[in-house]
Amino acid sequence: MKKSHLSIYLLFVFTATIVLLNRYTDFHINDYRVHFFFDFFAASSFVIIVGHLFKKLQSNQSILFTFIIVGIVCFLKAFFTWGGDWKTQTILYRNLDDKNKTIDFQMRADRFSFGYKKRVVGIYNLAPFMEWTTDIDTLHIDKSKWQKLNFKVNEMKLPNEN
Repeated sequence: MKKSHLSIYLLFVFTATIVLLNRYTDFHINDYRVHFFFDFFAASSFVIIVGHLFKKLQSNQSILFTFIIVGIVCFLKAFFTWGGDWKTQTILYRNLDDKNKTIDFQMRADRFSFGYKKRVVGIYNLAPFMEWTTDIDTLHIDKSKWQKLNFKVNEMKLPNEN
């Protein structure tokens, strides 16, 4: 096995794991560009692995062509199936012990109507583009562990604005 084959296998395992976690667990990628990046590399590395198994895709030119075709297919899939991202409108509470934990009010555009879907979730920020979300009932939270903020995210001013 070549070293490049091993790196393609590792790339596939890593990116496919992230994509599956995003799809089937409370793990959430909150930036569509990062989500597209993981989808693209999971799909393209899978196609290249299958091509190697069937003794196809041996040249760099065929692998590059595969990346281009998979990129176009991933873009079209995203364009036709994207339902919108959940965006935080208001940070309702912040955990006093761990500042990465918040309770947020989020909205997402409803795909086939002129409204919005709404939810209140507990969020644990893992990275600037990754978070762990859980459904939460704000009526039954321990008020001694949470600081009430009601910080409206979309109404904040940038430092250089008047």
